[in-house]
Amino acid sequence: MLIRKLIRRYRDRSLGQSLVEFAIVLPVFLVILSAAIDLGRIAYARVTIANVAREASFQAAQTPTSYVAGQACDQNTNLVICRGILESKGSVVTVNPADIVLTCQASDGSSIACSSTPAMGKTVAVKATGQFTLLTPVIAVFFGGTNVTFSSTAINQIGALPATTLTTSSSTSTTSTSTSTTSTTSTSTTTTSTTTTSTTTTPNCAGVSAAFTKTSSPANNKSPVTVTVTDTTTYNASCSTVWAWSWGDGTTTYGQTQAPHVYYNQTGANGNTKTFNLTLTVTSGTFTSTSGASVISVVK
Repeated sequence: MLIRKLIRRYRDRSLGQSLVEFAIVLPVFLVILSAAIDLGRIAYARVTIANVAREASFQAAQTPTSYVAGQACDQNTNLVICRGILESKGSVVTVNPADIVLTCQASDGSSIACSSTPAMGKTVAVKATGQFTLLTPVIAVFFGGTNVTFSSTAINQIGALPATTLTTSSSTSTTSTSTSTTSTTSTSTTTTSTTTTSTTTTPNCAGVSAAFTKTSSPANNKSPVTVTVTDTTTYNASCSTVWAWSWGDGTTTYGQTQAPHVYYNQTGANGNTKTFNLTLTVTSGTFTSTSGASVISVVK
């Protein structure tokens, strides 16, 4: 009986000691766990802001004039804001229209007015800023508060094609003969001279025929719809050629290769369909060809 009492007393004491130790360790463990979660969320927020700046600059390189500072997304006039805000949706960081700032720059780095006219050397810089809230005050000590601001800047060149000139060279050889005669010896001397001329040949650009293929997703055409185009135009590569894509939503971009274009339908009731006519105009030398319209359907 004495042994049983001793065992029971030791068991009760061990259980009570374990509960006390657990109560002491638990808050420390929760603080460390919260700090680890916050560190992961901070890394995710920084990546998100970098992606927002990058995606917005991609759009600005195609449509530098489709930007209204501080205004909400509008598929006709503010595609740069639309693409940046779309990239931040569902993340842990908050990005508002006023947090996306577009600046156009000349080749020397000076700020200029944004223009849709293609020109080599022009660039667009987009700065994105986001607000992030920490979960625990432990990490807040290192950031000066629970509200943290992140920013990132991305730069892209506005799409443009250089003019091309075809130059050929031809050579002409001229031979002259002189003869000298004496009473006993006859000598014949032949001199050859070469003249090189440079001429510029104008290539035949009349055979240009604008054409392209497209793919869109998602398959149910639910807004937003992403359309990818592939140029299949017939043209003379020796000609100076410009591709102008009219997307049907008020946007015109330039260049043979295009980034995926996003269409939105934000008006009307659910199930309503909005259509856009996509066309391609190719100017090769002095000749212009426009493709037939390709209809893009977007369901709200």
